[in-house]
Amino acid sequence: MTVPSNIYQFSDYREFLKDRYRQLKEADPIFSFRNFSKAAGFGSPNYLKLVMDGKRNLSAEAIGKFAKGLRLDAHESEYFRYTVEYNQCESEPKKRVYEAKLLYLRELFKVKTLIPELYDYYHEWYHAAIREVIRNGECKNNPSDLGQHLVPTVGEEQVAASIALLKKLNFITEGTDGILNSVENVEVDSSQAALAQKVYYEQMAELAAQSLYTQGPETQDFEAITLSIPPERVCELRSEIHSWLERLGGKSSHTPGDSVYQLNVQLFAMSRVNTPALQDSQRNAGGTPTVTVTKTEEERVA
Repeated sequence: MTVPSNIYQFSDYREFLKDRYRQLKEADPIFSFRNFSKAAGFGSPNYLKLVMDGKRNLSAEAIGKFAKGLRLDAHESEYFRYTVEYNQCESEPKKRVYEAKLLYLRELFKVKTLIPELYDYYHEWYHAAIREVIRNGECKNNPSDLGQHLVPTVGEEQVAASIALLKKLNFITEGTDGILNSVENVEVDSSQAALAQKVYYEQMAELAAQSLYTQGPETQDFEAITLSIPPERVCELRSEIHSWLERLGGKSSHTPGDSVYQLNVQLFAMSRVNTPALQDSQRNAGGTPTVTVTKTEEERVA
């Protein structure tokens, strides 16, 4: 039985557990501590009660099991994980990061309710990769082959769902011969889309970190620079990055047989920003251009 969760009202995960137990019990009278343990894969029938009462903490593995036993969807599960991390963390700097993540996920949930397809597109890195593979040239609707073509590989079922999503967003079409074709100049950028993109950027940063150890110099290049620049230069630099990415996305050849690469650019403060004008410009800045070539690899920008 699917029961919508009210998890976004909580920042204390133990209080959420108590309320969620009540919620599930009201919706399903057979739900119990023992029933939860069985569904989640725990041997102890009272494990949920022990965590509720603060007698046990949750490990990373247990968090996933709890999300399953509590019947949370993917987004709720992510929020639950960061709530646990926030509550159990003893490092104040890390707690502030988790707190910011929770605030972001609450806002992102609004995007999910307003434009669920766009939320789904940015929530998984491989949607953009599959879209770009299709742009490269003749590509048959064969989820198994497409999934094996990606790095890391993606399952056939996930690729099939991705193709359906790309069709729904009008990013691609399928001919009578089963050939997938890219639809160009689709506008998807908006304030909501910019918010949803943060999940995508986070995933790409993680994939970039993985590639450091799984790929060689023939398929990757990492550069980074730490520099001091005046406040007015920051806004100018951001504009240059956006323009460069737009030009690069427009000049891609997309000829059959091309490999798909992810290009990321990061620019972020490493010391406290005290200039009001710069803080205002950062808060009011719009979303970045929606191009298949995205941002995060640390590139020399000076």
